[in-house]
Amino acid sequence: LMNDVQHVEAARNLAQRILKEGGAKDEERIQWVWRTITSRRPEPEETQIVLDLLLAHKERFSHDLEAAGKLISYGESVADKEILPRELAPWTLVANLLLNLDEVVNKN
Repeated sequence: LMNDVQHVEAARNLAQRILKEGGAKDEERIQWVWRTITSRRPEPEETQIVLDLLLAHKERFSHDLEAAGKLISYGESVADKEILPRELAPWTLVANLLLNLDEVVNKN
């Protein structure tokens, strides 16, 4: 699922919601999205893992705006123009990761 075009688009749209509805701080946003997609709060270790990943992606995309733009333009739907690509791209990858958790993916 992780690289399927529809899944990446879903992750980007979830990332847009995270940035608009999840709070002002990264930790608040992680708590919000985790609760939204799993119906539970993340353990402190889980929050830290996601935060570390987010910070690494923020660092990467702050230096590679072309890659950020490519990621958020993947698929048919249009990214929210109010959110900077360097901000949306890291959250898109975080959302993609979270949407691929075993407890989120339902099979049969």
